[in-house]
Amino acid sequence: MLKQSSVLRDDTYTVAIITRPPEIVALFNIPSGDTEIPNIPILFDSHPRPHLHPKGAAFINFLDEEGAIEYLSSLFQTDKALVESQTWDASLLGQYTAHILKLKVWTEAENERAFCQANIRILMEQASLREATSREEALSAEVASLRGQVALQQQQIDRAMAEEMAARDELQSLRHEVAQLKGAASREQRPRLWSEVVPWTSGTPSRTPSKYVDLAHL
Repeated sequence: MLKQSSVLRDDTYTVAIITRPPEIVALFNIPSGDTEIPNIPILFDSHPRPHLHPKGAAFINFLDEEGAIEYLSSLFQTDKALVESQTWDASLLGQYTAHILKLKVWTEAENERAFCQANIRILMEQASLREATSREEALSAEVASLRGQVALQQQQIDRAMAEEMAARDELQSLRHEVAQLKGAASREQRPRLWSEVVPWTSGTPSRTPSKYVDLAHL
């Protein structure tokens, strides 16, 4: 198939994705840019090969298309009996699929259109970026304003708490003064008790008056 197709002879970048369970490879055609020099075929093999790349997948460069064709022929060789088998699971081993992708060559008009579309996208992205930046700045200003309000309210709360503590201390002091005044007033209003001191001796009591003693001070 590769010999009959132009995959390896095209002057544009081309890749053939070849799949046959469980194998999958990709054959790239890299133009040399010179008619005197053949194109460069590069094969991507997704499975390790003990004789070439035992550690895993690898890219393999070939000097010409014949080397790539020989490698693929040895990789996809199939028993003829399997291909002609009447059972679907056995015949499946002899089948493969190939998808060829080719780099599109743009015309001058298409290049200009693509250039204009790219510029329009850039301008739209710049406008979106400016809008997002403006929204971010507005939100940042709003957040700063809210933080200032929170700080002011916190100061007011702290001031109110300090005033409340001072009022409580003052109230406690007034209560203490009132209690002291009540105690002094109750002492002043207490009635005085007077008693006549009569000296006592054996016999009849003396009729001589004596001084009085204030019992409140006893």
